Amino acid sequence: MSRVKNVPVLGGRHELTIEGFAATTEHMELRYRLTPPLPQSEPDEENEAGGHEPYVFLALEALDDVGNEYLDSGGAFGLSPDGSATEGSLSVQPGPYADARSVTLRLILFDGTREETHAFTFPLEAAAG
Repeated sequence: MSRVKNVPVLGGRHELTIEGFAATTEHMELRYRLTPPLPQSEPDEENEAGGHEPYVFLALEALDDVGNEYLDSGGAFGLSPDGSATEGSLSVQPGPYADARSVTLRLILFDGTREETHAFTFPLEAAAG
């Protein structure tokens, strides 16, 4: 899978790179990178300067070419080793249905005031166990 590079998100404050996509019989996973990193504080938590940075919520939805919908099953994220980005993954369940040939993943970002959605379509191969 080739990377999708430099998609501006969150009003242009960050850039999104899709790092990878994988499908198993149990789930499908999208790996991403956001540069610069997202704020690390919890919602309504003050930062070191005493201000409030917007907390960004991410969610994933999916629909395949046959019309099957997939449910968000969570994910994980953290600061990259060099501190320059947030790296993470989000998953949907179940894994792809046997008759599906492609899936469109919709990545939803919400910063408390603005919601935006970015769609990415991936071909499906026979899912690994």
